[in-house]
Amino acid sequence: MYFLFLIIVTVQVILCFVFVSILGSILPCSLPFCCSKIIDILVGLLFARISFPITKKLLLSKRIKPDDKAVFITGCDHGFGHMLAKKLDSEGFYVYASCLYPSGPGATDLRQKSSNRLKILELDVTRDESVQKAVEFVKADLKSLKLWAIVNNAGILKGISIELTELRDFKDCMEVNLFGVIRVTKAFLPLLRRSKGRIVNITSLGGRVAPCHLSAYTVSKFAASGLTDCLRRELDVWGIHVISIEPEMFQTPIADFGAASKRMDETFASLDASIKEDYGVEYFDKFKKFAGEYAFISSEKIYKVIDDLESAITLEHPSTVYRSSRNIITQMIAIIAQNLPTDILDFIIKISLFFINAPVPKRTKDYF
Repeated sequence: MYFLFLIIVTVQVILCFVFVSILGSILPCSLPFCCSKIIDILVGLLFARISFPITKKLLLSKRIKPDDKAVFITGCDHGFGHMLAKKLDSEGFYVYASCLYPSGPGATDLRQKSSNRLKILELDVTRDESVQKAVEFVKADLKSLKLWAIVNNAGILKGISIELTELRDFKDCMEVNLFGVIRVTKAFLPLLRRSKGRIVNITSLGGRVAPCHLSAYTVSKFAASGLTDCLRRELDVWGIHVISIEPEMFQTPIADFGAASKRMDETFASLDASIKEDYGVEYFDKFKKFAGEYAFISSEKIYKVIDDLESAITLEHPSTVYRSSRNIITQMIAIIAQNLPTDILDFIIKISLFFINAPVPKRTKDYF
């Protein structure tokens, strides 16, 4: 499989170089020979990078058969994990859907609407003993099956701006979004080495581009993105694919404004009087309204993420990174933002916050 992938990539790059060279010989150019050739190479590589997804979709779209393969998913109570579990079950995979609340409404819905190939088990990714118990269950239950993939989906969002967020919220985000991924991955690696399977980590666009006022979540997702990159390079020798899913904002329970509003009220109530005075009551009221508007612009197209997760698990030649977006425009904005110089990105964010009338603390100078 990998040999075919290398052949197609090589042919793609060569064809792009040939095309650019022909184009360069037709179009007038006053640059010295060496400079024009360097430009040809750079443009050829850029053209190959841009056009490769089309080639990949046409020539590398073969999918694996689910017959003897099992997938372990964390965080199946709701959201991406819940929907993915149903999707994979309907396609013939054996699914271990781990839930924090195995008797809750999410788990009950899975039991009622899935086949007997899907099994629900309890898992708290913050507890070593819970993870170990899940591993032992899967080992005993696999029998002739092989564990094809684990999907680290469980995640939480807590806190707002750094000064207004308690240290506990930072720890909670790290415990689930980073250490939970480490616990589960390390525990299941022996099974994945045997199957030469896959690790699929759901990180976030917020793990590549840092937004304002989601500091605890962003720190944990940056760490998870770094972990995913390390795993991919370290486990390549074992034939294990490590894939990162990096969605923008989608309307899942983690982004629910009702829960976020309650957390903000608790956070504001616990602040020191001096901080409340410096920020002002109006700031807190305006911040809640601002957060609500931010939540409502999140995309309803959750199927975009599920489709990318399915591709990461089932394609013979999956992509390394899937930037799940509502459309090509938001995807391009995300890619550009990741590659802009820091000063320029900071300036763009500053301008954007000004135009959307983001809240400003009472005791600050004018924003500009």
